[in-house]
Amino acid sequence: MSATTTILHAVAPAASELSAEQVAQYLQANPQFFHQHAELLLTLSIPHESGKAVSLVERQVALFRERQAQLQEQFHQFLHNAHANDNLFEKTRLMILALLKCQSLPAIYHLIHQEFSNEFHATAAGLVLITDSGTLADCPLPCIASSAARTALGTLYQNPSTYCGPLNTVQSELLFAPQFQPLLSAAIVPLKLNAAAASKLGGGLPLLVVGSADREHFNSSLDTLFLDFLGEVLTLHLQNLLQN
Repeated sequence: MSATTTILHAVAPAASELSAEQVAQYLQANPQFFHQHAELLLTLSIPHESGKAVSLVERQVALFRERQAQLQEQFHQFLHNAHANDNLFEKTRLMILALLKCQSLPAIYHLIHQEFSNEFHATAAGLVLITDSGTLADCPLPCIASSAARTALGTLYQNPSTYCGPLNTVQSELLFAPQFQPLLSAAIVPLKLNAAAASKLGGGLPLLVVGSADREHFNSSLDTLFLDFLGEVLTLHLQNLLQN
């Protein structure tokens, strides 16, 4: 018996006693194993979800393709979002430039209604003023009594941040007056004027309101970055107009 045969006989019993767990542990501890024994990849097979046996290389290629498809989908989604945000920014920029040219409340009200309807696909938009009495002499904005606003909206209109979400019929008619089609969602942007400017409006709270007939147009997960920015610019512009 040769030395080689003796070694094989000595190794064979030990190898036959290896368990699947030991093999798995060895491969986990030696992830480069198949780099040194690449020929084994052509003979190994693993069960596929379809029940067929495929080589490990084929399965790996399939997994890489799936991951590549997922990454491509994510990349296309990023591009789509970037394009949408770029388009939204440009529309917002042009609207703000036009807004700064308005030198009266009626002009601002008209611009908001026109721009949101034409450029932002809103069903209705405008400014409303929440006052204690619900009226204000010589005010060009629609006025809503604070008691009515509190009943319909709760403390929603007093929130410091922009609200986006669904509207019921009472809320819709209060903020926008009856429309030719129901408004099912809205964005409400409070415009926190300083004391001097607010006194010119009887201490009232102006709101930028934008409504849509689409329930999902203004949903609670909507990013309000551009609406918040527009609200800040509008607040400052109103303050300058009212104080001057």
